[in-house]
Amino acid sequence: MKHTYLFILCPPASGSTLLWRILQTSPHVSAFRLEGQALAKEYLFTPDRWDPEKKIPWDQVKRKWQAAWDVSKPILLEKSPPHLVRARQIEEHFPDSRFIVMVRNPYAFCEGLRRRWLKKTDLGELARNWVRWAGHQSVNRRTLACSVFFTYEDLCDRPRETCVRLVRFLPELEALSFENEFKIFERSQPVENLNERQIARLSAADLREINAVLAEHRPLLAEFGYALLEEGHA
Repeated sequence: MKHTYLFILCPPASGSTLLWRILQTSPHVSAFRLEGQALAKEYLFTPDRWDPEKKIPWDQVKRKWQAAWDVSKPILLEKSPPHLVRARQIEEHFPDSRFIVMVRNPYAFCEGLRRRWLKKTDLGELARNWVRWAGHQSVNRRTLACSVFFTYEDLCDRPRETCVRLVRFLPELEALSFENEFKIFERSQPVENLNERQIARLSAADLREINAVLAEHRPLLAEFGYALLEEGHA
C-alpha cells in the first residue's frame, strides 16, 4: 500500500493534541498512542531536541515508527513539537510527506506553558521561544513542498471550515468529525478557543514582560494576525 506521511508542525501548548485527535476521526488515519519522539526517545527526546542542526538517524527512527503505525491505513500521522525546527529533514527522508503548520496567540501560549511547566515562570524566556518557533513556522509555511497553514484560532473558531480545508488538502482523509469531546491532557473537552480565558490570567506585569520581547518582532506577529496587547487588557 502506498502511504502518505502526515506531520503536524506545531509548538507546545498550541493546539496540536486537539488537531491530532480530530485527524484520528478519519477511518484512514493511523496515529501513535504517544508522540513519535517518545517512541524513538534515544534519537529524538534528548536535551538538544530543539536544536535545528541536530543530526537525526532517520532510518532508525522510521523503522521504529513503521513498527508502531497500523500500516493497513493509508495515512500515517505523527506529531512531536520539535519536528517544526527540522521539517526540511523530514521532507527529505519521508517521501510523499504532507505537513500541517499551526501557531497560536503568543500570550495564550506563554500562559499555557507557564502553567504546565510550574518551575518555568520566566515569561520573557517563553516569549522568546514563541518568537523562535514562529520564525521556523514562517519558513515552513513558505518553503515546504506540500503544506497547509492555519492558526489555533482558525481551528477552534471555525472548525467546520478548517476540517473542509484539511480534506481538500488531503482528500484521502475522506471526512473529519469535530463535534465530539476530545481527550486533551487527561480530560475531555469540546473544540473551544481557550485564549480569552488564558490571557485573562496574565497580570499587567506579565504583559509587560511578554511585550518587552514581542515588541521587537511586530512583523512576525502581524504575519500570523497577532498584535501587542495593552497592559490594561489584563
